[in-house]
Amino acid sequence: MQVKFLKAGKGDAILVKSIGKNMLIDGGDDTTYLFKELDGIFNNNECIDILVITHHDSDHIKGIIDFLVELKNNRFGEPKDFVKQVYFNSPRIIKGKPIPKESKYLSFQQASDVEVLINHLELKWDTILLDTTPSIQLGDIKLTCLSPTEDIVDGYANTSGAYLSADERSDWNRSLTDLEKHVKDKSLDNRMPNQSSIVFQMDYNGKKSLLTGDVTPKRLESIISKLYEENDTELIPLDFIKLPHHGSHRNITKDIISKISCAKYIICTDGNNHFLPDKKALLKVIKYQHVKGKKISFLFNYSETLEKLRITDIEKRKYNIVLEPNNSLDGYSFPAI
Repeated sequence: MQVKFLKAGKGDAILVKSIGKNMLIDGGDDTTYLFKELDGIFNNNECIDILVITHHDSDHIKGIIDFLVELKNNRFGEPKDFVKQVYFNSPRIIKGKPIPKESKYLSFQQASDVEVLINHLELKWDTILLDTTPSIQLGDIKLTCLSPTEDIVDGYANTSGAYLSADERSDWNRSLTDLEKHVKDKSLDNRMPNQSSIVFQMDYNGKKSLLTGDVTPKRLESIISKLYEENDTELIPLDFIKLPHHGSHRNITKDIISKISCAKYIICTDGNNHFLPDKKALLKVIKYQHVKGKKISFLFNYSETLEKLRITDIEKRKYNIVLEPNNSLDGYSFPAI
C-alpha cells in the first residue's frame, strides 16, 4: 500500500496504490506531477481503477479536467480501459440534471465541463457515494465512504451555487505563542460544496486513516462522534489524517481532535491561496490531541509551504512537534505499509 500526496498547486491530488490497483482522488490545479504518475501507470500497463472527485471546487477539479482532455486526445489509450470507475457527486448524477453552463461561478463552470467530458468519454459513472454506500476494495485496502449523507447531497444538488472562499487574514507572521490565545472554534466553514465533500476511511493491515477532502467541521464532528461511539467511547486510533481544507483553522475543532489518537497530520497546499495552512490549525491539533509519549508530526507536500510558516526550532521544541517537508520530488509519500 502506498499513498502519495502529490504536489498539485493549491489543491489535492492523492494517488492510492495497492497490489497493482490505483485510485486517484482529485487532481489539484497543477498537473505537472500528476501527469508523470499517470504516464507511469499507463506505461506499466495499469489503469486508474477508481477516480474520485471529492467536490466541485476549482483546486480539486481543474487537474481532473486536464486529465479528461488528455484522455479524449488518446494519451492513455482507450479512455474506458484506463479509467474504470468514476465517483463524482454532481447534480447530474444526483438529480439527473446538468449544472447550468451559464453559472457565473468558476467552480460550477468547471464542474459542468467535467460532467460533459465524463459523458463524452462514456466512462462508468453510475453511483452516488454516500455514507451508506458499501465499502470499496482497492487491492488490500478497504475504503469506506463516511460522507456525505443523502440529505447533504440533496441540498447541494438544489443549491444555486456558491463560490468557495476563505479567511484572507494571514497568521504566518505571528508566533505560535502569540497565537495561542486566539485558538477558538469560531467563524467555522459551513459552505455547502465543502459540506458535500467525500470523506474516506482507509483500512489496511489493521490500521485506519482518514482522507477528508475539504469537509466542513460540523460534518466532520458528526463523523468522528459516530466513530468514537462505535469504538466504545475510546479514542479513535488513526495512522494519519489529511487535515481538511488545506489546513484551515475553520475546518477543525476541539470536538474533532479530542476524540482521535493520531500523531501524523497531512497538509496539502503550495500556500499560494488564502494564506493556508493556518498556524492556528496546527495549534488546535497541539492543544486538543491526547497522543502521549509521541511528537506530533505535520507533513507537508510542499517544503515551500512549510517555509512560509516561519516556525522556529525553539517553537518546535516547546510544542513537541515535527515539521516534515515533502519526502520526494513529487510530494509527500507514505511508502508501502
